[in-house]
Amino acid sequence: MFDLDDTLVISTIEFMKFRTRLLSYIGDKVTDQSDYGTSETTVTMIDRFEEEMKAKGVNKRTISAYLDDIDAFLNEIELENIERTVPVPGAKEILVSLREKDVKIGILTRGGTEYAERALRIAGLDGYVDAIVARDRKAGITPKPSPESALALAERLGVSIEDTIMVGDYSIDFVCARETGIRFYGIASDRESRKSLSEAGCKEILSSLDEFRVRIGL
Repeated sequence: MFDLDDTLVISTIEFMKFRTRLLSYIGDKVTDQSDYGTSETTVTMIDRFEEEMKAKGVNKRTISAYLDDIDAFLNEIELENIERTVPVPGAKEILVSLREKDVKIGILTRGGTEYAERALRIAGLDGYVDAIVARDRKAGITPKPSPESALALAERLGVSIEDTIMVGDYSIDFVCARETGIRFYGIASDRESRKSLSEAGCKEILSSLDEFRVRIGL
């Protein structure tokens, strides 16, 4: 199981634009915006916003509509620069090596389904992927770091958790693997990535996909 952005493809998403737009939307719905900030991840902000709405007694249908709104503009921002997507160095090589050994390959991402599918295709990696679990509210799967997402991907791949390895560049990837009982390798895409993984408790932090290939004997 691979994370997508900055693990297999170099992300073209403007994450600060994500956060700014999200903060603006949330600000229209909450009375106290002080608990939210653009230094946080979108995952943290969305989860906190949903919990705050529940605590205020907002009905499920309204909360669902809010989350649909958020999904819509996140999807739009994700696709803005997608044509510039390129693979991370070593990504195609490791996927080819895994495919030659008949290893099932899955993508586990907080990105939207359309974004994930198009990014893989543009990067030339789609032909090596067996299944994708992305941010898709219609699918009814809680995205990572929820273990539910990893379990859903394992089911689609037809593999057991015990026979699975997860690879990602951020703390939510590690937390998802840890909570699901999956062996995890972190790939530090930059200093922030390494810090995020380290602070979450990840011990297996590698510098590149090439180093990961060597570590698992490919």
